[in-house]
Amino acid sequence: MNIKYASYADSVSVMEKENRLRKLKPMIPINGAFILFEDQKMLSFCSHDYLGLADNPELKKNAIKYLLQHGITASSESRDLYLSCQQELETKLSAMLKRETALFFPSRFEANSITLSTLGHDDVTFFIDECCHYSLLKGAKNSNGHIQRYPNGRLDRLEHFLEDATTKTKIIVTESVFSLTGAVSNLHTLIELAEHFDALLFVDDSHALGIAGAEGMGLAAPLYEVDIITGSFSKACGAYGGYVACSKTIRDYLITLSPIQTSYLFPPPIIGAIEAVLDLIPQMEGERKQLEQRCHWLREALREIGFEIPRANIPLLSLLFQSADEVDSLRRALKEEQILVGPTRSFEGEKASPRLNIALNVCHMPDHLTRLVETIKNWQMKKVH
Repeated sequence: MNIKYASYADSVSVMEKENRLRKLKPMIPINGAFILFEDQKMLSFCSHDYLGLADNPELKKNAIKYLLQHGITASSESRDLYLSCQQELETKLSAMLKRETALFFPSRFEANSITLSTLGHDDVTFFIDECCHYSLLKGAKNSNGHIQRYPNGRLDRLEHFLEDATTKTKIIVTESVFSLTGAVSNLHTLIELAEHFDALLFVDDSHALGIAGAEGMGLAAPLYEVDIITGSFSKACGAYGGYVACSKTIRDYLITLSPIQTSYLFPPPIIGAIEAVLDLIPQMEGERKQLEQRCHWLREALREIGFEIPRANIPLLSLLFQSADEVDSLRRALKEEQILVGPTRSFEGEKASPRLNIALNVCHMPDHLTRLVETIKNWQMKKVH
């Protein structure tokens, strides 16, 4: 092998031996519940398309409408120009989230990482729950700010850290629904702490938009004390991209001082799809109720067979295991029954105890959930014997 590739080849070889090498695997969606994977029809609990909107005809119709009106992309030589229809959509989103303004990003990851990296200067301390999505920690690390991580949900420790902080600006960072565990943050107590210590409160609402809160607009929207809301259009919205909803001051600061001089220009078909999503979500209370009922059933069924799961009817569940070998064994057992589940996760506070994520959506029928639970029970019985 050419010597210039040697260090990378060595790293890949090590990762492969340690079973850490990430590989992209092609699949074909069939519907919200099933995919075609490795030439097999698989029952999928991997998708965060909670409301089944990715294949919604209204989204497709509006995306095509915008494609025909504006083209595939509206490129500009000036990074300060973008489509007026995108500006109108940002205004619409900010009104629905009850914030002054909004700004779109290519992804949730960029919305989080670019925003925090821009806000962090020498006199800022970020207080980040250790269970937060990596994009939030990455953004803080890429800034000039200081970082204080607190144990997951331990707001008493957060209060202690806030008392000891000496920087002029304090920013509390959390997710409303934690991506790693499916647990829900105590936003009301976080608001009290933010007000008491004159801190900004930053909430990633990605896993709540569409499926929680009034008219499905998330858990942070009705709480005016939350200063900055970020989120994703690629989960319950079934579309693409991320956003920040905030004050005009924060928006102007981000656009002007972002270390990554990104273009905020969105492809017109995506704008059309998001516009349709924002019209549909408030009308989907029936789908949210159905999803909530099935989440409740599955959580109770999994508790009965020994799993500790937070009591929150969020369609993202996480099963905790003692070892990676256990996780691999269960994944194989599920795959043999043509069931796919989410990736293995862990975070620092659990000392790398592995988790297996399960994501529900409105396309999952009761028999699909029964099939999942029975397969896990059978695996448990074989493990004991």
